[in-house]
This record gives sequence, C-alpha cells and structure tokens, in this order.
Amino acid sequence: MHIANPAIPLGSLVVVIGANGYMGLETCEKLLQAGYRVRGTVRNVEQHRGWMYNLFDRTWSGKFDLVQVPDFEAERAFEDAFRGAAGVIYPSMPVIFDADPTKVFGPMVRGVINTLESAARAGVQRYVLSSSSKAVADTIYGEPRELTEEMFNHEAVERARQKSTDSSFQRIVDVYSAGRTLAEFAFWDWIKTNNPPFVANCVVPDGQFGRVLDMDNLNTGVTSSTGQLTRALQGKWEGVPLPLGKQSFSHVHSWDLVKLLTHVDQAFFTDVQDSARLMVAAVASKSIRNERIFAYHVNRTWNDLRSKVRELFPDRPELVKGSDQDVSGRDMSYAPGPIARAEEILRDIGQPGFTNEDDVIRDFVASVFPQDMQK
Repeated sequence: MHIANPAIPLGSLVVVIGANGYMGLETCEKLLQAGYRVRGTVRNVEQHRGWMYNLFDRTWSGKFDLVQVPDFEAERAFEDAFRGAAGVIYPSMPVIFDADPTKVFGPMVRGVINTLESAARAGVQRYVLSSSSKAVADTIYGEPRELTEEMFNHEAVERARQKSTDSSFQRIVDVYSAGRTLAEFAFWDWIKTNNPPFVANCVVPDGQFGRVLDMDNLNTGVTSSTGQLTRALQGKWEGVPLPLGKQSFSHVHSWDLVKLLTHVDQAFFTDVQDSARLMVAAVASKSIRNERIFAYHVNRTWNDLRSKVRELFPDRPELVKGSDQDVSGRDMSYAPGPIARAEEILRDIGQPGFTNEDDVIRDFVASVFPQDMQK
C-alpha cells in the first residue's frame, strides 16, 4: 500500500492498541508495509513477545516493538505507550457479553476515553477508533433498508437501558450493541467537547474474514470471526461446551456463548486485510478527517458462505459439514454510499478496491484448512 500525501511522515511511530488480536495484527503489518514504525500494546508482553517479533522482525527488523498495558481502564494506562507516537489506532475493543448494562457500558466507554485523553497529552497527531456494525443498526430480516454513515443504533441503547431481569440471548445482544454504540458516542462527543490536537477518524467493520497470520497464537475461538465461520462450516449451530481460557465474558457460560454467536446470522463481511488498510489510511492520509468509514463489502448469510466454500472447493467435501443454518429470512440492508467511499479510499492507497469475496474465502481456507487445498 502507498500513502501519497501522508498526514504523519513515513517512519513515524504509530501505536496499535491490542496488537495481538486478529485485526490488530493485520493493522501492524499494514503499517509496517506503508513505511511506519509500530508499537503494539498487549496485556502481557512475555506471553506475546516471541511469536510477534518472529512474525515481523524478519522483514522489518527494529521497526516493531511491544509495550504492556494490562488494564485499559486504569488511570493514565496508556501514558508510556503513547509517548513519542504520531498516531494511535484502536482496532478492537474488548468483547464483553452480559445482560447487565452496568457491567458492559462502563468498561467500553472508559477504555475509549482513557486512550483519547492519553493521546491528547502525548501530542499525538492522528487517532483512529474501530467501532462496530452493532453501533449502526440492529439486524432486521426481510426488510430492505439503506445504511448510511449518519446512522446509530439508538434502539439498542433504549432497550438496554430498560430495567430488566431478562438474561436471554436477545437481551445480551442488545446490551452489547448498546455498549458499542455508547462507546462510539463517547468518542465523537469527547472529540467535539475537547477539540484535541489530533485528527480523529472512526472505522466501522462488520464481519472480518480472510487469512490468519498466525493460527497457533491468534484467538480463533468462538468469539473470533475466524472461529464463527469455522463453526458455521462445520454445521455446529448449537455448539458444544468450550473452555474460555483466560478470556472473561462475565457470567455467560461457553455453551451459551457459542449458541449466542452462531444463532446471530452473518451480514456484511470484508477481507480483514482491507479493513486493516482502511485503518492505516484513516491514520495516515491527510485527506481523511473526522470521517466514519464503513469496512463493509458484501452482504452474505452463513449459509451463503457454506455454499461459496462448496463452490470453490468441490473436491474437498470435508470442509462443509452438517446441515445449513435453520434461519427464516435474511438481512436485506444495503450501504452503497459507505461502500463507495471505502473503495475510493482503498484505490487512493493503491488497491483496486475491496478484495473479491472468492479470494477472501480462499485465503480463509488456506489458513484454517490448508491440507490438500485444490483451488
């Protein structure tokens, strides 16, 4: 990728928050490819130093380092991480599933505000937040509607704020969606109120698929897009009990979490590399200022993706198992304006536009199911 008119000089330091995540890792690589130095924050440097340095040092020796930030909500948690940085990218907020909004809203909002305040004190010039499709609108089956950059999920916020003892899947989704919406509200409100010394942009992704840079060390479990597509291809709609390891998802048991995620149908998806490219463009391109950029490409269901894998890999029947998802209807939203703007940005940095969906699925299979790949 190529930044023709950089807002921050090539060779400058850009901090990637949560660099060990799926989107974070891709964002690190795209920054390095563009000519920037990268400092990634992780919660435990010892846990991630070996594999992450090994991944990047072979090509960009001395251009990548890590710093430990164990608690995003702690006061001035990012002071050391942001020191000397020209840009900051926050690619993925923590995933918190709980029916109680007090356990979701605060951590999401405080983490965002903490990073903004530290960025202002550090003299950062550019800041990019990754939001979520859940902050835009609910999924509504069978109703064509146009999505725009001005839309926010006010409905989820209203439902989540109602007093309730309900702990159903829908309640948890409502609270999570409201949390992501309120976090983005807090972001834009803080920018407007504080008039910081940096330019701020927001990238809004939906599903992210494609290659996996390190299958051994990245999270490919049920909370990841990679894990969700893997389970969809395996036909594991009801799920099985899975260990959650060191990740915290409040009171939601792994069995419920699997069912929660696999009963939510897929909508728009994008190549994870394209989403990372949009993050880099948002932090580095002088022409992008105070924008909300949608990393949306094509609208597909889980069953569509199962059919696509069968089509692309007819000689590998083992890739798609079980029955299709039993879902009545589909999401019929469309977003021509946001998609056109995102493709314009991708072309400005040397890409032809969004990556073809067939290539995204091929990259996914090559990473997750590499044996005997035929096509």
